[in-house]
Amino acid sequence: MLVYLLRRVNLLLTTLLLLTLIAYALEYHLLSEARGDFWAGYLVFIRQLLGGDFGISSATGMPVLGALGQYFPATLELCLAAFVISLVFGVPVGTLAALRQGRWQDTLILTGTLVGYSVPVFWLGLLLVMFFSLNLGWLPVSGQLSLLYDITPVTGIMTIDALLTEHPYRWSAFLDALRHLILPSLVLAIVPTTEVIRQIRSALLEVLKQNYIRAALTKGLSETHVVLRHGLRNAFPMAIPTLGLQLGTVLTSAMMTEIVFDWPGLGRWLVTSIALQDYAAIKGGTLAIATFTIVANVAVDILSTLIYPTRRKALYAKQG
Repeated sequence: MLVYLLRRVNLLLTTLLLLTLIAYALEYHLLSEARGDFWAGYLVFIRQLLGGDFGISSATGMPVLGALGQYFPATLELCLAAFVISLVFGVPVGTLAALRQGRWQDTLILTGTLVGYSVPVFWLGLLLVMFFSLNLGWLPVSGQLSLLYDITPVTGIMTIDALLTEHPYRWSAFLDALRHLILPSLVLAIVPTTEVIRQIRSALLEVLKQNYIRAALTKGLSETHVVLRHGLRNAFPMAIPTLGLQLGTVLTSAMMTEIVFDWPGLGRWLVTSIALQDYAAIKGGTLAIATFTIVANVAVDILSTLIYPTRRKALYAKQG
């Protein structure tokens, strides 16, 4: 297991080095007149990154690192909410599809996942805004919080900051932040929900073929008890590595979602920086998103290996 962990850490560091090399090569090409030796400049570039120096934004004149700290929590809040929604809806629906394999319920669910995966995020966001915000008036159109509330940022995650405030309207601000979070998180959750459904269905079908499941059923235990107690318990770890790969997709979709709902996150800031040709902000934002995605994927891979006995046994077999 130690060898596997060292290999994962080595892969992480190697990937991050290649990422920084590509970022520096692009910067070197764009600013070649201001550079000397390539590798000497690359070492300076690495030292600057390790020291937290991501450059100065040409649009605002402020350090890029400060902007990353300001905008990233809002994106993180949106992505976490989308993942929670995808798990809450995806796991039971995927379980139902596995239990009704080949029946009309399974066909309907698989068709729905295909449609949900194919729907453009920006188009769906605009439709939901028109229906729930403009026509029905149930939910806000954009932003994180109404202008009626003055919340001092602490964590950058508005739902948490609303609870941390000492104002008497704390709970009203919290509910308002939740109302602002509903539509963008629902839109962002569409793609990961379809993936959760497909992965849970596939993993559960594989688990239900195992002998211990058949043995539990022959003992007279109910199908629901067997599926919840033994099936999902063993199927969910099998789906974790693939679900971890959805982080990159969610972060990419978050850019368009933040534009549609005017969400003050990293994606909207990066798109604005691209429009303004703010190269320092583009470099810093791209490195931050890519680094977060790589670290999260490696962490999920290691976590799934730790909690999934079958993967550990396979690793020991390869090493032995």
